[in-house]
Amino acid sequence: ISYNDSVLRSKVYIDKWVRNQLLVRQAENNLEPEQLDFSKRLEEYRNSLVINKYETELIKQNLDTKVTEDQIQEYYNENSDEFRLNRDIVRIATVNLPRDSKKKWLFIKLLRDYDSIMIDSVTSLSKEYALDWNMDVEQWHNFDEVAEKFKLNVIDNKSFLNENKYYVVINDDVYSVIRFCEYRLMGDVSPCEIEVDRIKYIILSNRKKDLLEKLYDDLYSKAVQENAFDVY
Repeated sequence: ISYNDSVLRSKVYIDKWVRNQLLVRQAENNLEPEQLDFSKRLEEYRNSLVINKYETELIKQNLDTKVTEDQIQEYYNENSDEFRLNRDIVRIATVNLPRDSKKKWLFIKLLRDYDSIMIDSVTSLSKEYALDWNMDVEQWHNFDEVAEKFKLNVIDNKSFLNENKYYVVINDDVYSVIRFCEYRLMGDVSPCEIEVDRIKYIILSNRKKDLLEKLYDDLYSKAVQENAFDVY
């Protein structure tokens, strides 16, 4: 930086330091001695930092961070009531065709009669006749986002999903066929597959807690055996 900028930065820094020292001096002159004794608070803060650092290193060295699919499924099965939906969700298959497509009836037939064979058939036909398609029927979607994307005429989500296993909608020059494979409503148990990250976090948090409790219990038991401390 230039000389002038260097001088300016130095002046700003010094001015800030002086103001801070003046404030400290003013505070020390106006507070009672007991109000200025921070030794206990500083000791508690230091102890907290030391313990936190020690726990972090213990966890890093000893925690088993591998969570298997079986462990995730087991936790979900035992605690499924903990996972409740805060939105309506659906699994869908969709195909977007040109509005004047002559193959519309074929896609409607295949999407109306949903089974595993239909996915392969629709995918194969879509490559030739569709504008785009989505056959990932295992993925869950927010129903409100689906309704907005396809401009569905929905007044009540539950009624709409109960009454429509498949749905055709025309927007501009696009003819969309939607198959609703499965749905769950707000308040229902959430599917395991969309709770995987949350379950992993819970399992690892429980492991951390158990690990630290065991380490501290072992530490305490060893200290008792070795008469490392006295209680008065």
